[in-house]
Amino acid sequence: MPLGNLMEKKVSIVIPTKNGGLLFQKVLLGIKEQKFSGSIEVVVIDSGSDDGTFNFAKNHGATVVSVPPDTFNHGKTRNRGIEISSGDIVVLMTQDAVPANEYLIHNLVSAFEDHDVAGSYARQLPRKDADIFTKRTLNNWLTGREESEVRQIVNFAEYRSMKPIDQYLFCNFDNVCSAIRRSVWEQIPLFANDFGEDIDWSKRALEAGWKIAYQSKASVIHSHDRSILYEYKRTYMCHRKLYELFKIQTIPSKKYVFLSILNSIKKDWLFAIRCNETLLKKFFLLGKCVPLCVASSLGQYCGAKDEKSSFYKKYSGV
Repeated sequence: MPLGNLMEKKVSIVIPTKNGGLLFQKVLLGIKEQKFSGSIEVVVIDSGSDDGTFNFAKNHGATVVSVPPDTFNHGKTRNRGIEISSGDIVVLMTQDAVPANEYLIHNLVSAFEDHDVAGSYARQLPRKDADIFTKRTLNNWLTGREESEVRQIVNFAEYRSMKPIDQYLFCNFDNVCSAIRRSVWEQIPLFANDFGEDIDWSKRALEAGWKIAYQSKASVIHSHDRSILYEYKRTYMCHRKLYELFKIQTIPSKKYVFLSILNSIKKDWLFAIRCNETLLKKFFLLGKCVPLCVASSLGQYCGAKDEKSSFYKKYSGV
């Protein structure tokens, strides 16, 4: 499909929300400012907001559907939004992923000029007020890269022989801001998932022969300075999913939990000491990194261990 024709297609943006607040308002305003020659519709699936999110979205022209909070599911709820939408390309965003500029949709959708691309995902930039640990983590992760990339399984024997961690990195995908081809979604819908519906979908799409594109020029501003509890819960859910999909176990035993905590604290302390911050800020960061390192290491260990032993535990709010 020529790029000119592609850019005249209809794009649907699907956003699950719950009490999106001011950041969600910035997201919708950023979408409104997009320079895209095709048409854009916005579908919001709201699960129990009581802060005006529902009305704000409706007043800004979005199609808004309300679902009971206890029925929210990362995969099923997004499927519901896609079913309601009608675009040839469906962009999936979170309520706090603010477009970095007016070309987000254009750059994200341009990947589909290649007929074999099933999905593309955007670069994530940390917020200006994010702490140094958050900025380091995001900038060093796959969604922080400056180089675009298209991945496809060319040799299944080589793909199957990859180390679990390499297979995971190969299949990376992120619904903080992504786009999928509707015709592919009709064949390969999102599965019901409490967490990690994006990497699960990408893995199945790649194994079905499709391509996945990372579009570094498509970028959103998105980061979290997480609480200790949230860090644990998110890491736990993430590593449950990584064990389920790839059999990844980054911390295989209690012994290594302790070693992981010590190594993480050492690395973070050195990073904080060398950073360009005031002395007072450095003391704050030195104290903050200790419980965060504990939460992260325990989350990695417990998440994979519980998935391996089929012990079911779900954490809400992640």
